[in-house]
Amino acid sequence: MSQLLVTSYGDPRTSVALDRAVPAALGADDILVEMEAAPLNTSDLLLVQGDYGLRPALPSPLGGEGVGRVIDAGGDAGRQLVGRRVVVLPSYEQGTWADHVAVSRRNVVPIREDGDPLQLAMLPINPATAYLLLTRFAELAPGDWVGLNAANSAVGLCVIALARRWGLKTLNVVRREAAAQTVRDAGGDRVIVAGDDLPAQIADALDGAQLGLALDATAGPVVADLAAALRFRGTIVSYAAVTDAPPAVRAHDVIFNEVTHTGFWLLNWLRQAPRTEIEQTYHTLNDLVAGGELAVPVDAVYRLDDYRDAIEHAMAPGRDGKVLFTFT
Repeated sequence: MSQLLVTSYGDPRTSVALDRAVPAALGADDILVEMEAAPLNTSDLLLVQGDYGLRPALPSPLGGEGVGRVIDAGGDAGRQLVGRRVVVLPSYEQGTWADHVAVSRRNVVPIREDGDPLQLAMLPINPATAYLLLTRFAELAPGDWVGLNAANSAVGLCVIALARRWGLKTLNVVRREAAAQTVRDAGGDRVIVAGDDLPAQIADALDGAQLGLALDATAGPVVADLAAALRFRGTIVSYAAVTDAPPAVRAHDVIFNEVTHTGFWLLNWLRQAPRTEIEQTYHTLNDLVAGGELAVPVDAVYRLDDYRDAIEHAMAPGRDGKVLFTFT
């Protein structure tokens, strides 16, 4: 068995090591998954840097999500999964940057046999986050507007795809013209390259309309400008950050427009949601991914032995898509 471990908190280029070990015996609730693919996510790199929402004891296996096939089970409860294709959920109780993963059966969801393994490997985090952001925080009807920054991100592209499917309109804020074209190609309704006059840009793009929901993945001052465009008692949800600047909402909007600012972390949902809700959500998304309606651009794939190059690539600015490990 080959797997990647974080050995110390710090620079991912120097704090990750490849470990080759004999797999431990499976517990009664465990299954063994032969992995097909697993992405390198920003959350994985933040975990290595010690800047994520949890800090496991070291050394610790890496990788939050992926897809593979169950080849063994430690007890009768898991034997029904042997032979099934599954996605590994981002509980961070196991690592997916490995050719084989021993995982509790509650941390996987069986999926369809068809579909691109690269896209299926990315199903548990980004599509699920987009789906839950759009369904949990506001009552939206066809024709309503959703605003988002980092619209060219994997979550942003999934939000756009789901919004189009449900008849919602998207106001998309990006930082570069190249990213704007990516969002236009994905079907974003209005696309803004953020400038010094962002409030005016937003007002011009909405042309008298208001946002029903705003989604924040950057923090910083853009959050206030999105929040100011919300309708009465609208909600802005922060789910990621690329800056240390606080995601501020102006007191004027909080008081007079009763704007709500809240956060979302997928791991909290996985910990608290009923199992039936989790399975239903992933089965719905599985159908969309397998059918090609939800897709995230892929920039490159690597073998596990080339993990240093993969990590370097994943950390590079200006990528056009995701970086993944493939194992078969």
